[in-house]
Amino acid sequence: MALININYESKKLGMPVMINAIIPQGRGNYKTLYLLHGMGGDYTTWITKSRVADYVDNTDIAVIMISGDNKCFVDNVHGRKYFTFLTEELIETCTNWFGLSCDRKDRYIAGMSMGGYGAVHAALIKPDVYGKVFSYSGLLDIEKRFDNPQGINTYQIFGDREKLSDNQFDIMNCLKEDNFKTNVENYPEFYIRCGLSDQILTMSRQWNKYASDAGLKVNYYETAGSHDFIFWDKCIHETVNIIKDQSYRMEDIYGNSNEC
Repeated sequence: MALININYESKKLGMPVMINAIIPQGRGNYKTLYLLHGMGGDYTTWITKSRVADYVDNTDIAVIMISGDNKCFVDNVHGRKYFTFLTEELIETCTNWFGLSCDRKDRYIAGMSMGGYGAVHAALIKPDVYGKVFSYSGLLDIEKRFDNPQGINTYQIFGDREKLSDNQFDIMNCLKEDNFKTNVENYPEFYIRCGLSDQILTMSRQWNKYASDAGLKVNYYETAGSHDFIFWDKCIHETVNIIKDQSYRMEDIYGNSNEC
């Protein structure tokens, strides 16, 4: 396994970007997890605050980590195209550099908090890109963040509040659209995880309800935990196990749970 730090000029973002990549040492055609950070984090967050490198050691799983610059991993209305970079340029570039599998079933996306929103948003807008999607304590109700921005420039990112759904930023409301009822088989499976002590637990619960009602495949699990890396490290451990397709019990990772 190699940990590679890269600085290169992104054409879609029009600026230099930093990438951390964990790459297996083998014959290529690797499964790939695109791993997104939360508000205030960057491309180093998962490496420094979790054991993700240990969990993927001696596997055929590559992990790609980027910086979202507190811009929610979407194409900003008054800014840069983070969504286009994430779902197009980054995949094409890393696949060519590292010999990653081009098969959708071998491509995964995950994130915590803001990154959980980014992962779910990416899969809803481009459902044919990812095989499975993971949200840990996801910021899944973007209207509530718009009303309580907590230091981010919501207008720069999302534009006018009343246009959130028109711009496909509101991933709660867009589940009510008819296309989810007729084309659900085109969407990947969503794994939604949240701690019982997390202040935004209701977002995961509500999104799970809307997504399930729309007919999407949702694996929902809530258990003891807060909005922190003690919980998220367990989440990434579970995710790696799922990607490895090994039989395991979630209780072995999470302990006693309240599964819904």
